[in-house]
Amino acid sequence: MLAMLPKLSGAILQAPMPLPPGDVAAIGNKLAGQRWYVVHTKPRAENQAVIHLERQGYTVFCPRAHRIVRHARKTKRVLAPLFPNYLFLRLDVACDQWRAVNGTRGVARLVLQGDTVQPMPYGIVEALQARMGTDGAMDWTPTFKIGQTVRIADGPFAEFLGTLGYLDATGRVRVLLDLLGRSVSVALRCEALLPAV
Repeated sequence: MLAMLPKLSGAILQAPMPLPPGDVAAIGNKLAGQRWYVVHTKPRAENQAVIHLERQGYTVFCPRAHRIVRHARKTKRVLAPLFPNYLFLRLDVACDQWRAVNGTRGVARLVLQGDTVQPMPYGIVEALQARMGTDGAMDWTPTFKIGQTVRIADGPFAEFLGTLGYLDATGRVRVLLDLLGRSVSVALRCEALLPAV
């Protein structure tokens, strides 16, 4: 999970937001106050963990994105967790009894480094929250241009680099891939593409 964050921050989030301006005391208070931490949940128990953590008074953020699910020759678009089995929890380790989080229904454990919880870097969770759409899903729609080099994120051509050849308003794209010495056109959804870095 944490290994995915540098990839996301480089490709989509651009850069973490800087610390707010202010004097040393204000920054010291912010560092001593509440931070975002990562909670590892039990398999497919993100919703259960969110409900029970919020009942305990915690602020929880579980980013979700639209995914295409294929089953029995049918496809449907569902709202699924962006990071399966993980969510973000805001707490103050100096004041809150953070070990009680591990006993919450749906929670496997807080992500630790050694014997202490590891806070998220400033700006990552805030940048994810800023991308939240009105439908509760992350808005990852990047602005692509015809002729731009793109990387395919998933599917049979995952990790291939290609040139964007066609883009329409419904989110369908055509990418030109160089396969076996010739250019092959592949039809995809816009969500399957990332800018090539």
